[in-house]
Amino acid sequence: MQPIIPDTLEGALILSVIDFVGSFFIIAAIGVVLAGFPLIGRVAARFEKREPAPAPAVAQAAPQDDGELVAVLAAAAHATLGRPVRIVRIEPTQVGDAWTAEGRAAHHGSHQPARSRS
Repeated sequence: MQPIIPDTLEGALILSVIDFVGSFFIIAAIGVVLAGFPLIGRVAARFEKREPAPAPAVAQAAPQDDGELVAVLAAAAHATLGRPVRIVRIEPTQVGDAWTAEGRAAHHGSHQPARSRS
């Protein structure tokens, strides 16, 4: 039985050309599939019935007490996350730059050259 492509240099060149042309067909097919994704999304959007997203709540004035602050924070979190949230605790920030100073010292200390033991 004769092989379809001979086991010679000429056969290797024929196989390389077939492989080269075949790779273009495969790449073109992948491009067609990827180009079809936006089309599929538009068709699916027509069939899907959605309600428009509600406008996010915007605080008009600064809150005056903790109750208003909790309400404003909960509304902002609800608008951002899209689900109800519960504010558990509100604490004032730490006064001073202790964390910043500690971080800078650790960062600068990590770049010191090694000391020789002479």
